Amino acid sequence: MAQAAEALKDRPSPRIIKISSKRQLTIPADMHAASGFADYAFITWNDDGTISIEPIDVRDESASVAILRSLLAQGLSAEQLVDEYEKIVHPTIDYRAEVERGLKDIEAKRVHPFSDMQQRLKEKHGL
Repeated sequence: MAQAAEALKDRPSPRIIKISSKRQLTIPADMHAASGFADYAFITWNDDGTISIEPIDVRDESASVAILRSLLAQGLSAEQLVDEYEKIVHPTIDYRAEVERGLKDIEAKRVHPFSDMQQRLKEKHGL
């Protein structure tokens, strides 16, 4: 119980953010740092009409090649090359797998049209 309370204490506090006229939003710096966001996020609709945004890293093969070339230029042995590459490249996901997961959600009717979400928001919040 004390651990759960301690974890909540360190969590950034909720707040309201503005969405720009271009439908862009800014993740507050403390939330960005605490959640592990990088260059990409995975956004999904939830059955209750809310949106979830999760940090993801998208595999960029050209970046991997550049890292490997740089390490090779340092004259590392094969084992050193692997060790250094693992230090530099943190775990990533292949965006194709996430798209596949989204398509399966659509096929299984786990996601709904935007108009359904708008209706739920109108009913829930009188918007």
